[in-house]
Amino acid sequence: MARNTLTLYHGTDLRILEMTKEEREQYKRECNLVIDALFPLYQPLIKEEMVEGVCNGNKIYYYEFPLKLKYERLLDEKGEHMYHNLIKALNNIECRNNNNGLYQYKDLYVCASKYDAMIYAQSSFAGGETGLIAYRLIKGAEIIGFDNMYNDPVVKQAAERIKEFAKEGNERPAIVTIENIDIKDLLREDGRPLSDIDLKLINDFVGVARFKFRYTKPIELSQCKVEPLNEELYFRIIKEEEY
Repeated sequence: MARNTLTLYHGTDLRILEMTKEEREQYKRECNLVIDALFPLYQPLIKEEMVEGVCNGNKIYYYEFPLKLKYERLLDEKGEHMYHNLIKALNNIECRNNNNGLYQYKDLYVCASKYDAMIYAQSSFAGGETGLIAYRLIKGAEIIGFDNMYNDPVVKQAAERIKEFAKEGNERPAIVTIENIDIKDLLREDGRPLSDIDLKLINDFVGVARFKFRYTKPIELSQCKVEPLNEELYFRIIKEEEY
């Protein structure tokens, strides 16, 4: 018998769930304000340039980001994987700006795997993916020291709020279980409709596969089952993943 409904999971932070809808929308606007203000400062640093190097004693030429050449060491001295995290955030923005379906953040993203939801929950300390991208840009920009990066006091105020939200020790990761999701309310992760092949795979393998979807129906997550990601839940999910 074909499935009509699914139980799926969403990784988030309890502080987000405790916000009103208006507060969540305001925070997201602040994150996007910061992203739109800081991203242009990085753009000259992520346009590949030809540079000269040496390989096995021979002169070679290759393309590289000025950001890597000038700031990778400095960034990584200030925090583990900081350069990698910053490049990933900048790539996400470029993909979003180019209308890549995997990097649009309007709908709710849900997972068939509780393990995947846990990973998202652990990275929600800055307020979801948009908050994390804004936070990465803020930290990188402050280390690099761009001129006039906060010449707009509204941007500076938004950046301070994001930094406070993301402050170590404030995080409260959680997993939301959403039951009885109607399959017709789901899209593929990239925003395309589910195909007949997708539906067959879901029907046959949803219990073991790593499906990710967009859920298009309005929902109040705080009304669903919410589990704080404590040590007990973490190890339970890890054990289940092994099987």
